[in-house]
Amino acid sequence: LRDADKTGYTKAEFDRLSAPLPPLSAKRLQFAAIRAVMQSIGRLSRGVRIGWRHGFDSGPSLDYVYENRARGWTPLGRLLDRLYLNTIGWATIRRRKVHLEDLLEATIKREFPDRPVHIVDIAAGPGRYLLDTIRKLGSQTISAELRDRDPHGLAAGRELARRMGVESVRYVEGDAFDPQSIATIAPRPDIVVVFGLYELFDDNETVLRSLRALAGVVKEGGFLVYTNQPWHPQIELIARVLTNREGKPWLMRRRTQAEIDELVAGTGFAKQEMRVDEHGIFTVSLARKRDA
Repeated sequence: LRDADKTGYTKAEFDRLSAPLPPLSAKRLQFAAIRAVMQSIGRLSRGVRIGWRHGFDSGPSLDYVYENRARGWTPLGRLLDRLYLNTIGWATIRRRKVHLEDLLEATIKREFPDRPVHIVDIAAGPGRYLLDTIRKLGSQTISAELRDRDPHGLAAGRELARRMGVESVRYVEGDAFDPQSIATIAPRPDIVVVFGLYELFDDNETVLRSLRALAGVVKEGGFLVYTNQPWHPQIELIARVLTNREGKPWLMRRRTQAEIDELVAGTGFAKQEMRVDEHGIFTVSLARKRDA
């Protein structure tokens, strides 16, 4: 399929996954059985318990995946947790984190070799990736504002930063899609990060509203780091079985890379480079704010 055709297909896919399956269809029964297992025996896995409690897309859930240390009730629970953490989706989520950290490190060293850098993530959760980056670049003065709507993710982040000894960050409640909330970001960032967010929302106008607001707060010549999900082999299983942080089905909106890049370009950013995992599931891109 050409990119234009794929864009329409991924939107139609989201609409299809939003609709319930026929009551007695084989797929509906199959997914119901998987869900029943995950809600019963699956809870022996700590990662699965966190997912059911906070949402599988939540900051606490993703932070557990990044930590990648199998835990659970009984040896069976630890085995189930390892199987859970090793699924292709979570494995490539961890690869996405590595790509983000590599891209941030390279950009900071190249563009800000001799001055402080201020970074803002508009939907960070605990923000482990950023804390790891700050610790790694210890000689570089980096400050960061990590924003999120979820108070649990913010609280977990504050505790994580305390344990890691990272003092140059602050956690702030904020809405990544509210221009008025984004406008309160201060000081203006050198780098703004949108990590694993836009893939969760279907409406392009909502994404554009967020991007336009970010273009208004990032410094001239500053950078936007953003992620995308061109495809996912388990997208229907996730939508039919798992729940998000709001307790609703975890629906993801795939976009072609051309589609998300066009949205970014239309709000004043020029893409410079991109990283992608070996399966082509997640991309991490860097764009620079164009001169007005």
